Amino acid sequence: MAFTVIGAGVTGLSFAKAFGNVPVLEAHSSLGGKALSYKVNTEAGIFGFDVGGHWFHHQHAPGALKLLDGLPLVKHNRSAYVYLEGRLYDFPFQQSYMANPDVDFVRRVDRELKTIQAEKISYTNYYEMLLHSYGRTLFDAFFRDYNIKMFGVEDLTSIDTGKFETVRNVRVSDNAAGYNSSFVYPKGDMGAQAIPMFLSKHANVSLNAHLQSINLRNKTMVVNNQKRPWDTIVSTIPLPTLIHMIEDAEPHYGRLADRLVSSKGLIVNLGVRQKPFHAGKSWVYVPEMKYHFYRMGFYSSVEPALAPQGYSSIYVECSPLYFEQRDDALKLLPIIIEELIEIGVIDDVNDVITLKPIYLEHNYCMPNQSLTATLHRYLESNHIYSIGRYGSWHWSSQHEDMQQAVDLAERLRSREAKATIDGACELTYNA
Repeated sequence: MAFTVIGAGVTGLSFAKAFGNVPVLEAHSSLGGKALSYKVNTEAGIFGFDVGGHWFHHQHAPGALKLLDGLPLVKHNRSAYVYLEGRLYDFPFQQSYMANPDVDFVRRVDRELKTIQAEKISYTNYYEMLLHSYGRTLFDAFFRDYNIKMFGVEDLTSIDTGKFETVRNVRVSDNAAGYNSSFVYPKGDMGAQAIPMFLSKHANVSLNAHLQSINLRNKTMVVNNQKRPWDTIVSTIPLPTLIHMIEDAEPHYGRLADRLVSSKGLIVNLGVRQKPFHAGKSWVYVPEMKYHFYRMGFYSSVEPALAPQGYSSIYVECSPLYFEQRDDALKLLPIIIEELIEIGVIDDVNDVITLKPIYLEHNYCMPNQSLTATLHRYLESNHIYSIGRYGSWHWSSQHEDMQQAVDLAERLRSREAKATIDGACELTYNA
């Protein structure tokens, strides 16, 4: 069974490393996908940035962590907060709401959480999952608006609950620390891209390899205008894109793929003068609708090598609720600066030493398990496996996608070994 991997992000590279000796085709001139890092040299010194927060939450991805044996990683305890009505609350908010000065608010939450523990209400969509997990008061105060801003979707009932929701959304007393209470991050100034660079060692990666089409009947693909054979494909490109690349796919599957929805994204990386607000923070959730971003994080609080002394390297994740395309998103930049000043992240615009906006055509995928299950069954019946955040079309983090790649590699290796044994037994029997 010969494999071809499409995409040299962390998911594709993880499969290649876990399975071994697998060619990887990458359309871009560099590998890593969204796990990219870059540096900016300024008069103040060198700042390092990623494409948003790429913190490796290792607790639920032992196989993925094992792939990184030999890469210098530093373990960090999460120091996350919720910024709400001018105050900072420890994250997770469902464990720190007691710090709210409104006694009636605290009493309402207490009552609702006790009811939830007793009743264990089921749910059928994302809105119900949040409401029945945390109660009306916490839902109204944090969970509703934060998730609306993050996904850019005002109607949360339109979103399915994904496969990781029981892990990601910590209920009342399941785990006081939350699912991501600690994480690892590469040591030094390489940033998050140290992970794909490490995974790519000894890998057979072809850069600037543009996949143009796939033919199922003839088992051929066109890459850079050249036709080549394939046996089994492991793809990490967006699922709708993959379906539309199959030139002999039944039209029904193309129509299903067109129904899949993702949010767009705008990440603003800033190198700024260090302020007291930055100290000891990994990231901060910002649920209030009056702010145009839903989260900000501090690269240099996690890894000091990513900013000069006396400065901070930070990122701001802007809500797609406020833009539909790149030009609209870029118009938000002056507003974002004003809101950072209001919160106290910077004192004025002169504190900004360097700034770079990064626009994402695909950011979070809206889970639709019925549609994706149908599409994946079709693909796998034709020896194509579509994995990762965009290949699976689910909401996930890099460690979950890497673990998915490891699990698939183990499953396919076992299947290949069984086929070899069965073939040998048949030859022996016939002899």
